[in-house]
Amino acid sequence: MKKKTYIYRGFERFWHWNQALLIFFLAFTGFEVHGAYHIIGFQHAVQLHNIAAWALLVLIVFAIFWHFVTGEWKQYIPTTKFIKEQISYYITGIFKGAPHPTHKTIYNKFNPLQRLIYLGLKLLVLPVQVITGFIYLFYVYPNNPGHVFGLSTIAVIHTFGAFTLLAFVIAHVYLTTTGDTPLSSIKAMITGWEVIDIDEKEERMQNLQKAVDESVAGYYRLDLNGTILDVNDAWLEMYKCKDRSKVVGKHYAVTRDKKNLTELDDLVAKVLNGEIITGIPVTRKCFDGSTGKHLLSANPVFEDGEIVGLGGFILDISEAEKLNEHMTFAVRNSGAGYYRLDENGVIVDVNEAWLKLYKFDSKDEVIGHHFELTRKPSEVGKLEESFKKVMAGETISGVIAERRCKDGSTGKHILSANPIYIGNKIVGMEGFILDITKLNDTN
Repeated sequence: MKKKTYIYRGFERFWHWNQALLIFFLAFTGFEVHGAYHIIGFQHAVQLHNIAAWALLVLIVFAIFWHFVTGEWKQYIPTTKFIKEQISYYITGIFKGAPHPTHKTIYNKFNPLQRLIYLGLKLLVLPVQVITGFIYLFYVYPNNPGHVFGLSTIAVIHTFGAFTLLAFVIAHVYLTTTGDTPLSSIKAMITGWEVIDIDEKEERMQNLQKAVDESVAGYYRLDLNGTILDVNDAWLEMYKCKDRSKVVGKHYAVTRDKKNLTELDDLVAKVLNGEIITGIPVTRKCFDGSTGKHLLSANPVFEDGEIVGLGGFILDISEAEKLNEHMTFAVRNSGAGYYRLDENGVIVDVNEAWLKLYKFDSKDEVIGHHFELTRKPSEVGKLEESFKKVMAGETISGVIAERRCKDGSTGKHILSANPIYIGNKIVGMEGFILDITKLNDTN
Protein backbone atom coordinates (compact mmCIF):
# COMPACT_ATOMS: atom_id res chain seq x y z
CA MET A 1 0.00 0.00 0.00
CA LYS A 2 1.29 3.46 -0.93
CA LYS A 3 0.59 6.57 1.09
CA LYS A 4 1.61 10.22 0.84
CA THR A 5 3.41 10.92 4.10
CA TYR A 6 5.06 14.00 5.62
CA ILE A 7 8.60 12.70 6.10
CA TYR A 8 11.00 15.64 6.23
CA ARG A 9 10.41 18.61 8.54
CA GLY A 10 11.16 22.22 7.69
CA PHE A 11 14.48 22.57 9.51
CA GLU A 12 15.55 19.15 8.24
CA ARG A 13 15.13 20.31 4.65
CA PHE A 14 16.79 23.66 5.36
CA TRP A 15 19.75 21.91 6.97
CA HIS A 16 20.05 19.31 4.21
CA TRP A 17 20.13 21.76 1.28
CA ASN A 18 22.38 24.29 2.99
CA GLN A 19 24.79 21.56 4.04
CA ALA A 20 24.86 20.27 0.46
CA LEU A 21 25.53 23.75 -0.95
CA LEU A 22 28.29 24.42 1.58
CA ILE A 23 29.96 21.06 0.88
CA PHE A 24 29.88 21.72 -2.87
CA PHE A 25 31.25 25.23 -2.34
CA LEU A 26 34.00 23.97 -0.02
CA ALA A 27 34.96 21.35 -2.60
CA PHE A 28 35.02 23.98 -5.37
CA THR A 29 37.21 26.45 -3.44
CA GLY A 30 39.29 23.70 -1.80
CA PHE A 31 40.38 22.12 -5.06
CA GLU A 32 41.29 25.58 -6.37
CA VAL A 33 43.44 26.14 -3.27
CA HIS A 34 45.28 22.92 -4.14
CA GLY A 35 45.86 24.12 -7.70
CA ALA A 36 43.47 21.73 -9.48
CA TYR A 37 42.24 24.66 -11.59
CA HIS A 38 42.35 28.47 -11.66
CA ILE A 39 38.99 30.22 -11.76
CA ILE A 40 38.63 32.75 -8.93
CA GLY A 41 42.25 32.94 -7.82
CA PHE A 42 44.15 31.37 -4.93
CA GLN A 43 43.78 34.14 -2.34
CA HIS A 44 40.10 34.64 -3.06
CA ALA A 45 39.51 30.88 -2.90
CA VAL A 46 41.23 30.66 0.52
CA GLN A 47 39.07 33.47 1.94
CA LEU A 48 35.82 32.04 0.63
CA HIS A 49 36.79 28.51 1.73
CA ASN A 50 37.37 29.76 5.29
CA ILE A 51 34.03 31.62 5.38
CA ALA A 52 32.16 28.55 4.12
CA ALA A 53 33.95 26.37 6.71
CA TRP A 54 32.73 28.61 9.55
CA ALA A 55 29.22 28.61 8.09
CA LEU A 56 29.23 24.80 7.92
CA LEU A 57 30.40 24.56 11.52
CA VAL A 58 27.56 26.82 12.71
CA LEU A 59 25.08 24.75 10.70
CA ILE A 60 26.44 21.52 12.22
CA VAL A 61 26.04 22.92 15.75
CA PHE A 62 22.40 23.85 15.09
CA ALA A 63 21.77 20.47 13.44
CA ILE A 64 23.19 18.59 16.45
CA PHE A 65 20.95 20.64 18.76
CA TRP A 66 17.89 19.97 16.56
CA HIS A 67 18.58 16.23 16.37
CA PHE A 68 18.74 15.87 20.14
CA VAL A 69 15.80 18.16 20.92
CA THR A 70 13.49 16.41 18.44
CA GLY A 71 14.82 12.88 19.08
CA GLU A 72 15.78 12.54 15.42
CA TRP A 73 19.21 11.27 16.49
CA LYS A 74 17.51 7.89 16.93
CA GLN A 75 17.19 7.67 13.14
CA TYR A 76 20.96 7.03 12.97
CA ILE A 77 21.15 4.18 15.51
CA PRO A 78 22.92 1.42 13.54
CA THR A 79 21.37 -2.01 13.02
CA THR A 80 22.45 -5.12 11.15
CA LYS A 81 18.87 -6.27 10.60
CA PHE A 82 18.19 -6.54 6.84
CA ILE A 83 21.59 -5.06 6.00
CA LYS A 84 22.55 -8.04 3.78
CA GLU A 85 19.20 -7.78 2.02
CA GLN A 86 19.72 -4.04 1.57
CA ILE A 87 23.19 -4.49 0.03
CA SER A 88 21.85 -7.21 -2.25
CA TYR A 89 18.99 -4.92 -3.29
CA TYR A 90 21.37 -2.12 -4.30
CA ILE A 91 23.77 -4.48 -6.13
CA THR A 92 21.28 -6.60 -8.08
CA GLY A 93 17.70 -6.40 -6.83
CA ILE A 94 17.13 -2.81 -7.88
CA PHE A 95 17.87 -3.75 -11.50
CA LYS A 96 15.45 -6.68 -11.41
CA GLY A 97 12.50 -4.75 -10.00
CA ALA A 98 12.76 -6.53 -6.63
CA PRO A 99 10.70 -5.07 -3.73
CA HIS A 100 12.56 -2.88 -1.27
CA PRO A 101 13.58 -4.92 1.80
CA THR A 102 12.64 -2.12 4.22
CA HIS A 103 9.85 0.47 4.40
CA LYS A 104 10.38 4.17 5.03
CA THR A 105 8.20 5.84 7.68
CA ILE A 106 8.42 9.08 9.64
CA TYR A 107 9.81 7.01 12.51
CA ASN A 108 12.27 5.07 10.34
CA LYS A 109 13.50 7.24 7.48
CA PHE A 110 16.72 5.39 6.69
CA ASN A 111 17.40 1.80 5.71
CA PRO A 112 20.14 -0.14 7.60
CA LEU A 113 22.85 0.70 5.06
CA GLN A 114 21.95 4.40 5.06
CA ARG A 115 22.10 4.44 8.87
CA LEU A 116 25.65 3.09 8.84
CA ILE A 117 26.82 5.45 6.08
CA TYR A 118 25.19 8.57 7.54
CA LEU A 119 26.44 7.74 11.03
CA GLY A 120 29.97 7.29 9.62
CA LEU A 121 29.74 10.66 7.92
CA LYS A 122 28.54 12.39 11.08
CA LEU A 123 30.97 10.71 13.49
CA LEU A 124 34.03 10.27 11.27
CA VAL A 125 34.23 12.07 7.91
CA LEU A 126 32.72 15.45 8.86
CA PRO A 127 34.58 15.68 12.22
CA VAL A 128 37.86 14.78 10.45
CA GLN A 129 37.22 17.47 7.84
CA VAL A 130 36.42 20.10 10.48
CA ILE A 131 39.38 19.20 12.73
CA THR A 132 41.99 18.91 9.96
CA GLY A 133 40.65 22.03 8.29
CA PHE A 134 41.01 24.15 11.40
CA ILE A 135 44.41 22.66 12.26
CA TYR A 136 45.56 23.60 8.79
CA LEU A 137 43.96 27.06 9.06
CA PHE A 138 45.29 28.01 12.51
CA TYR A 139 48.57 26.08 12.70
CA VAL A 140 50.01 24.62 9.51
CA TYR A 141 49.40 27.45 7.07
CA PRO A 142 50.25 30.38 9.42
CA ASN A 143 53.54 28.71 10.42
CA ASN A 144 54.52 27.54 6.96
CA PRO A 145 52.41 28.80 4.06
CA GLY A 146 54.54 26.77 1.68
CA HIS A 147 52.74 23.67 2.90
CA VAL A 148 49.78 24.71 0.78
CA PHE A 149 51.50 23.39 -2.30
CA GLY A 150 53.67 20.85 -0.50
CA LEU A 151 50.58 19.07 0.87
CA SER A 152 51.40 18.41 4.50
CA THR A 153 50.04 15.29 6.20
CA ILE A 154 47.10 17.28 7.56
CA ALA A 155 46.29 18.56 4.08
CA VAL A 156 46.47 15.05 2.64
CA ILE A 157 43.99 13.78 5.23
CA HIS A 158 41.74 16.77 4.59
CA THR A 159 41.87 16.21 0.84
CA PHE A 160 41.17 12.49 1.22
CA GLY A 161 38.10 13.40 3.29
CA ALA A 162 36.98 15.74 0.53
CA PHE A 163 37.17 12.92 -2.03
CA THR A 164 35.23 10.69 0.38
CA LEU A 165 32.50 13.31 0.64
CA LEU A 166 32.50 13.74 -3.13
CA ALA A 167 32.08 9.98 -3.63
CA PHE A 168 29.21 9.98 -1.11
CA VAL A 169 27.48 12.86 -2.89
CA ILE A 170 27.72 11.11 -6.28
CA ALA A 171 26.29 7.87 -4.83
CA HIS A 172 23.67 9.81 -2.87
CA VAL A 173 22.46 11.71 -5.95
CA TYR A 174 22.33 8.48 -7.96
CA LEU A 175 20.25 6.67 -5.31
CA THR A 176 17.75 9.55 -5.17
CA THR A 177 16.81 8.63 -8.74
CA THR A 178 15.78 5.09 -7.73
CA GLY A 179 12.41 6.12 -6.23
CA ASP A 180 9.01 5.80 -7.91
CA THR A 181 10.18 8.45 -10.38
CA PRO A 182 13.70 9.82 -10.93
CA LEU A 183 12.84 13.08 -9.15
CA SER A 184 10.41 11.85 -6.45
CA SER A 185 13.02 11.71 -3.68
CA ILE A 186 14.42 15.14 -4.56
CA LYS A 187 10.89 16.57 -4.62
CA ALA A 188 10.26 15.02 -1.18
CA MET A 189 13.30 16.82 0.23
CA ILE A 190 11.89 20.08 -1.13
CA THR A 191 8.26 19.71 -0.03
CA GLY A 192 8.65 17.30 2.89
CA TRP A 193 6.00 14.95 1.47
CA GLU A 194 6.78 11.61 -0.14
CA VAL A 195 4.66 8.75 -1.49
CA ILE A 196 6.02 5.62 0.17
CA ASP A 197 5.20 1.94 0.56
CA ILE A 198 3.86 1.30 4.04
CA ASP A 199 3.21 -1.75 6.15
CA GLU A 200 -0.23 -1.00 7.59
CA LYS A 201 0.28 -3.20 10.64
CA GLU A 202 3.70 -1.71 11.38
CA GLU A 203 2.44 1.85 10.91
CA ARG A 204 -0.54 1.19 13.20
CA MET A 205 1.76 -0.21 15.89
CA GLN A 206 4.04 2.83 15.59
CA ASN A 207 1.07 5.19 15.79
CA LEU A 208 -0.23 3.35 18.84
CA GLN A 209 3.18 3.51 20.51
CA LYS A 210 3.42 7.23 19.81
CA ALA A 211 -0.12 7.72 21.11
CA VAL A 212 0.73 5.83 24.30
CA ASP A 213 3.90 7.85 24.82
CA GLU A 214 2.16 11.20 24.37
CA SER A 215 -1.32 10.41 25.70
CA VAL A 216 -2.93 11.99 28.74
CA ALA A 217 -4.01 8.45 29.61
CA GLY A 218 -1.47 6.84 31.91
CA TYR A 219 0.15 3.66 30.57
CA TYR A 220 1.98 1.07 32.67
CA ARG A 221 3.48 -2.41 32.26
CA LEU A 222 4.50 -4.95 34.93
CA ASP A 223 6.42 -8.24 34.82
CA LEU A 224 5.38 -11.51 36.50
CA ASN A 225 6.89 -10.39 39.81
CA GLY A 226 4.92 -7.15 39.86
CA THR A 227 7.96 -5.06 38.97
CA ILE A 228 7.16 -1.91 37.00
CA LEU A 229 8.82 -2.18 33.57
CA ASP A 230 7.51 0.94 31.88
CA VAL A 231 5.24 3.94 32.36
CA ASN A 232 4.53 6.93 30.15
CA ASP A 233 4.72 10.62 31.03
CA ALA A 234 0.99 10.86 31.74
CA TRP A 235 1.30 8.09 34.35
CA LEU A 236 4.19 9.93 36.00
CA GLU A 237 2.21 13.16 36.03
CA MET A 238 -0.83 11.51 37.66
CA TYR A 239 1.43 10.05 40.34
CA LYS A 240 3.25 13.40 40.71
CA CYS A 241 6.61 11.79 40.07
CA LYS A 242 9.28 13.67 38.10
CA ASP A 243 11.94 10.95 38.15
CA ARG A 244 11.17 7.77 36.17
CA SER A 245 13.94 5.90 38.02
CA LYS A 246 11.88 6.11 41.20
CA VAL A 247 9.25 3.97 39.50
CA VAL A 248 10.79 1.68 36.88
CA GLY A 249 12.34 -1.35 38.57
CA LYS A 250 10.22 -0.93 41.70
CA HIS A 251 7.35 -3.15 42.87
CA TYR A 252 3.84 -1.85 42.23
CA ALA A 253 3.40 -1.58 46.02
CA VAL A 254 4.95 1.91 45.78
CA THR A 255 1.72 3.08 44.10
CA ARG A 256 -0.67 2.25 46.96
CA ASP A 257 -1.27 2.87 50.63
CA LYS A 258 -1.19 -0.30 52.73
CA LYS A 259 -4.97 -0.25 53.14
CA ASN A 260 -5.43 -0.26 49.35
CA LEU A 261 -2.60 -2.64 48.49
CA THR A 262 -4.53 -5.86 49.10
CA GLU A 263 -7.12 -4.86 46.52
CA LEU A 264 -4.37 -4.27 43.93
CA ASP A 265 -2.69 -7.58 44.84
CA ASP A 266 -5.94 -9.38 44.07
CA LEU A 267 -6.37 -7.56 40.75
CA VAL A 268 -2.80 -8.34 39.64
CA ALA A 269 -3.21 -12.01 40.57
CA LYS A 270 -6.39 -12.25 38.49
CA VAL A 271 -4.78 -10.68 35.42
CA LEU A 272 -1.70 -12.89 35.68
CA ASN A 273 -4.10 -15.84 35.66
CA GLY A 274 -5.54 -14.65 32.36
CA GLU A 275 -8.43 -12.44 33.42
CA ILE A 276 -9.03 -8.94 32.07
CA ILE A 277 -9.74 -6.05 34.42
CA THR A 278 -12.23 -3.70 32.83
CA GLY A 279 -11.45 -0.31 34.29
CA ILE A 280 -12.56 0.08 37.89
CA PRO A 281 -12.15 3.12 40.17
CA VAL A 282 -9.14 2.90 42.49
CA THR A 283 -7.24 5.22 44.82
CA ARG A 284 -3.55 5.83 44.13
CA LYS A 285 -0.78 7.02 46.40
CA CYS A 286 1.16 9.84 44.74
CA PHE A 287 4.87 10.39 45.28
CA ASP A 288 4.32 13.74 47.02
CA GLY A 289 2.21 12.01 49.70
CA SER A 290 -1.18 13.01 48.30
CA THR A 291 -3.78 10.65 46.89
CA GLY A 292 -5.86 10.61 43.73
CA LYS A 293 -8.51 8.53 42.00
CA HIS A 294 -8.34 6.98 38.58
CA LEU A 295 -10.05 4.43 36.41
CA LEU A 296 -7.93 1.29 35.92
CA SER A 297 -7.81 -1.26 33.10
CA ALA A 298 -5.40 -4.20 32.94
CA ASN A 299 -4.72 -6.96 30.43
CA PRO A 300 -2.33 -9.92 30.50
CA VAL A 301 0.73 -9.55 28.27
CA PHE A 302 1.54 -12.66 26.22
CA GLU A 303 4.76 -13.85 24.59
CA ASP A 304 4.75 -17.12 22.65
CA GLY A 305 1.42 -18.02 24.22
CA GLU A 306 2.66 -17.53 27.79
CA ILE A 307 1.65 -14.73 30.17
CA VAL A 308 4.78 -12.72 30.96
CA GLY A 309 3.21 -9.75 32.73
CA LEU A 310 0.39 -7.26 32.50
CA GLY A 311 -0.20 -3.82 31.06
CA GLY A 312 -2.97 -1.27 30.89
CA PHE A 313 -4.14 2.30 31.19
CA ILE A 314 -5.36 4.65 33.88
CA LEU A 315 -7.58 7.71 33.39
CA ASP A 316 -7.88 10.32 36.09
CA ILE A 317 -11.51 10.74 37.26
CA SER A 318 -11.17 13.91 39.29
CA GLU A 319 -13.60 15.68 36.93
CA ALA A 320 -16.13 12.90 37.34
CA GLU A 321 -15.65 13.04 41.10
CA LYS A 322 -16.67 16.70 41.02
CA LEU A 323 -19.92 15.80 39.29
CA ASN A 324 -20.97 13.55 42.16
CA GLU A 325 -18.81 12.98 45.19
CA HIS A 326 -20.30 9.52 45.80
CA MET A 327 -20.32 8.31 42.17
CA THR A 328 -19.05 4.76 41.59
CA PHE A 329 -18.14 3.21 38.29
CA ALA A 330 -18.56 -0.28 36.95
CA VAL A 331 -16.83 -0.62 33.59
CA ARG A 332 -17.27 -3.44 31.08
CA ASN A 333 -15.22 -4.35 27.99
CA SER A 334 -11.51 -4.93 27.99
CA GLY A 335 -8.78 -2.46 27.27
CA ALA A 336 -8.85 1.11 26.13
CA GLY A 337 -10.37 2.08 22.81
CA TYR A 338 -7.86 3.96 20.64
CA TYR A 339 -8.90 6.37 17.89
CA ARG A 340 -7.20 8.83 15.53
CA LEU A 341 -8.80 11.66 13.50
CA ASP A 342 -7.35 13.89 10.78
CA GLU A 343 -7.58 17.70 10.77
CA ASN A 344 -11.06 17.52 9.23
CA GLY A 345 -12.44 15.20 11.92
CA VAL A 346 -12.35 12.16 9.66
CA ILE A 347 -11.62 8.84 11.41
CA VAL A 348 -8.18 7.59 10.32
CA ASP A 349 -7.67 4.64 12.66
CA VAL A 350 -9.27 2.75 15.57
CA ASN A 351 -8.32 -0.39 17.45
CA GLU A 352 -10.36 -3.51 18.16
CA ALA A 353 -11.39 -2.30 21.62
CA TRP A 354 -12.87 0.88 20.09
CA LEU A 355 -14.84 -1.20 17.55
CA LYS A 356 -16.16 -3.38 20.34
CA LEU A 357 -17.31 -0.38 22.38
CA TYR A 358 -19.16 1.06 19.38
CA LYS A 359 -20.43 -2.38 18.27
CA PHE A 360 -18.93 -2.20 14.79
CA ASP A 361 -17.78 -5.35 13.04
CA SER A 362 -14.80 -3.98 11.09
CA LYS A 363 -12.72 -0.87 10.59
CA ASP A 364 -14.05 -0.48 7.06
CA GLU A 365 -17.36 0.66 8.57
CA VAL A 366 -15.81 3.68 10.31
CA ILE A 367 -12.48 4.65 8.73
CA GLY A 368 -13.01 7.50 6.28
CA HIS A 369 -16.18 8.70 8.04
CA HIS A 370 -16.56 11.92 10.05
CA PHE A 371 -16.64 11.65 13.84
CA GLU A 372 -20.32 12.69 13.83
CA LEU A 373 -20.95 9.01 13.03
CA THR A 374 -20.16 8.28 16.68
CA ARG A 375 -22.65 10.69 18.30
CA LYS A 376 -26.36 11.39 18.44
CA PRO A 377 -27.24 14.69 16.72
CA SER A 378 -27.75 16.31 20.12
CA GLU A 379 -24.25 15.26 21.23
CA VAL A 380 -22.30 16.19 18.07
CA GLY A 381 -21.88 19.80 19.21
CA LYS A 382 -20.07 18.73 22.39
CA LEU A 383 -17.59 16.62 20.46
CA GLU A 384 -17.08 19.45 17.94
CA GLU A 385 -16.15 21.78 20.80
CA SER A 386 -13.69 19.23 22.17
CA PHE A 387 -12.23 18.72 18.69
CA LYS A 388 -11.75 22.49 18.23
CA LYS A 389 -9.96 22.75 21.58
CA VAL A 390 -7.59 19.90 20.76
CA MET A 391 -6.90 21.28 17.27
CA ALA A 392 -6.00 24.54 19.02
CA GLY A 393 -3.37 22.69 21.06
CA GLU A 394 -5.24 21.71 24.23
CA THR A 395 -5.35 18.22 25.73
CA ILE A 396 -8.48 16.65 27.21
CA SER A 397 -8.55 14.12 30.03
CA GLY A 398 -11.26 12.41 32.06
CA VAL A 399 -14.25 13.88 30.18
CA ILE A 400 -17.46 11.86 30.27
CA ALA A 401 -19.05 11.48 26.81
CA GLU A 402 -22.08 9.69 25.41
CA ARG A 403 -21.61 7.66 22.25
CA ARG A 404 -23.96 6.30 19.60
CA CYS A 405 -23.31 2.68 18.73
CA LYS A 406 -23.87 1.00 15.37
CA ASP A 407 -27.02 -0.80 16.55
CA GLY A 408 -28.63 2.47 17.64
CA SER A 409 -27.93 1.99 21.35
CA THR A 410 -25.94 4.46 23.40
CA GLY A 411 -23.14 4.15 25.93
CA LYS A 412 -20.96 6.31 28.10
CA HIS A 413 -17.20 6.47 28.26
CA ILE A 414 -14.39 8.53 29.72
CA LEU A 415 -12.48 10.32 26.96
CA SER A 416 -8.90 11.50 26.59
CA ALA A 417 -7.64 13.39 23.54
CA ASN A 418 -4.34 14.82 22.33
CA PRO A 419 -3.35 16.95 19.33
CA ILE A 420 -1.22 15.18 16.69
CA TYR A 421 1.75 17.22 15.53
CA ILE A 422 3.85 17.03 12.39
CA GLY A 423 6.62 19.52 12.97
CA ASN A 424 4.88 22.49 14.58
CA LYS A 425 1.58 21.90 12.77
CA ILE A 426 -1.41 20.15 14.37
CA VAL A 427 -2.74 17.65 11.82
CA GLY A 428 -5.29 15.72 13.85
CA MET A 429 -6.43 14.33 17.18
CA GLU A 430 -6.00 10.98 18.90
CA GLY A 431 -6.64 9.41 22.28
CA PHE A 432 -8.29 6.67 24.29
CA ILE A 433 -11.73 5.89 25.70
CA LEU A 434 -12.72 3.67 28.63
CA ASP A 435 -16.31 2.44 28.77
CA ILE A 436 -18.69 3.39 31.59
CA THR A 437 -21.81 1.25 31.58
CA LYS A 438 -23.24 2.09 34.97
CA LEU A 439 -23.32 5.19 37.09
CA ASN A 440 -24.81 4.51 40.50
CA ASP A 441 -25.70 7.47 42.64
CA THR A 442 -25.08 6.26 46.20
CA ASN A 443 -26.42 9.12 48.28
